[in-house]
Amino acid sequence: MAEDGLIRNRITDESVDLMRRRIGYPNPTVRTGAIDDPWNMVATADAVRRFSICIGDDNPLFTKPEYAAGTRWGQVIAPPGFEKSMGINRSPVMDPVEAKETSKALRGIQLYHSGGENFYYTPIVEGTKLYRSRWVKKVEEKNSEFAGRSVIVSNGIQLWDESGTVAVDGIDWFVHTERGGGDKTRKKEPRPKEEPAFYSDEDLEEIEAAYDAEYVRGADTLYLEDVKIGQKLPRMVKGPLTITDLINIHMGAGWFLYGNWPNRLAYENRKKLRGFYNRDEFNAWDTIQRVHWDKDLAKKVGLPMMYDIGPMRQLYVSHYLTNYAGDDAWIHRIRFEFRRFNYMGDVTWLEGEITDVRDDAELGPLIEVSMTGTSQRGVENIRANATILVSSRTKGKPRLPTPPPLTPHRS
Repeated sequence: MAEDGLIRNRITDESVDLMRRRIGYPNPTVRTGAIDDPWNMVATADAVRRFSICIGDDNPLFTKPEYAAGTRWGQVIAPPGFEKSMGINRSPVMDPVEAKETSKALRGIQLYHSGGENFYYTPIVEGTKLYRSRWVKKVEEKNSEFAGRSVIVSNGIQLWDESGTVAVDGIDWFVHTERGGGDKTRKKEPRPKEEPAFYSDEDLEEIEAAYDAEYVRGADTLYLEDVKIGQKLPRMVKGPLTITDLINIHMGAGWFLYGNWPNRLAYENRKKLRGFYNRDEFNAWDTIQRVHWDKDLAKKVGLPMMYDIGPMRQLYVSHYLTNYAGDDAWIHRIRFEFRRFNYMGDVTWLEGEITDVRDDAELGPLIEVSMTGTSQRGVENIRANATILVSSRTKGKPRLPTPPPLTPHRS
């Protein structure tokens, strides 16, 4: 352990094997803290409203009950991604001896959320209570362009309601790399220099003009017959990214997995998640989550600047899709990849294109959409694709897909 409390370990065959022994059970590097309750135990229209506003989305379908009452849903529904604030823990319980032996799998190795894929089956509405399970699905080694030896851990996730109906089924990918100061002898590929963002008044005027022109389909129904392969979708902008944006997402969705509670609760959290805390500039203990807003800590783990959290870009994609899809469509699938870091100050320009239009034998009328997000450096930081179930002038509004069975990986 380092003097500042930041654990710096090497990726070893043993540590990778420990993670493989966790397949079918929770990932010890992605675990809850002292408080295991979700941010939203039960969905409410007001919780959905707060979440939406805090991700920068004021779509009335999510924020105005009187408007939502006039849609096909008859009430406020949650946008894709809201489920990240929900889910009473029902993850599978590992044998205590095996759990202890494998608890240090990839401990002291920096973790980055690199993407995922989610399938959505039923609306989350007022009164919905969800249960959640997470488990390790796959452990793969690779050589990273910037970090040398790394490990990709695929984590399954499923959420279901009180009737046992699956609402969301998906997977998250996390990349584990050695923190700055790990293997000094390993030869690494040089990292392209990434200067902090800076904007002229003209740059900011372009961004503001894009905000003024942001497209929201709303009640203008998206019909299968009106779209074609190769059609471009409206451009959208997010940013410049600020720490205030980060505060907002946590206000709307909570702390997601770990929990970063204050005062005595932080002390209780540290008892359970010791490797998730290190000494700050005052020699006091604070969460490593601050790598997202603490420049010095970001540099200690090997990055030039603070950066966003994975859910932010996932929700950029969700917001882009719901703006385009409108009130009647159903976003069934979203696959998202975080290609490069999105640093504080960065802007992301989102663009999309329709890649398929068909009347699917199982799902009905649908379109497939491909998306990219590009920073002001011209570097792609998001890549995504999605399946949207749409209306048809001959078949009417889209029907909801049939949910899969409950996962066996649950308690």
